[in-house]
Amino acid sequence: MSAEADLDRALDALAQKLEELNDLTRANRFMVEAMAGQGDALKQMSRRRTRDMLRCQARAQFHPDTGTAPDAAVLAILEEVLGSRGESAEIIPFPARA
Repeated sequence: MSAEADLDRALDALAQKLEELNDLTRANRFMVEAMAGQGDALKQMSRRRTRDMLRCQARAQFHPDTGTAPDAAVLAILEEVLGSRGESAEIIPFPARA
């Protein structure tokens, strides 16, 4: 029974990591598509204005209640990356192992 419990925990951990990877992939896809579609306009703006515009677009797309593709986890990633603490709107790196 212990080996089965260990396997279940390992599979749960793997499923959680895959979900996190999927969220990061979706957030990165949003950033790549924004850069591809609006790159020239974004380059003309200040960093702050670029982040603000991308945050508004992310909210419009991923807000859990009003978004066109609701996803709270993806929105949380983008809010963190595009928040005032961020230096730039870049591709989001996969987190390093803890």
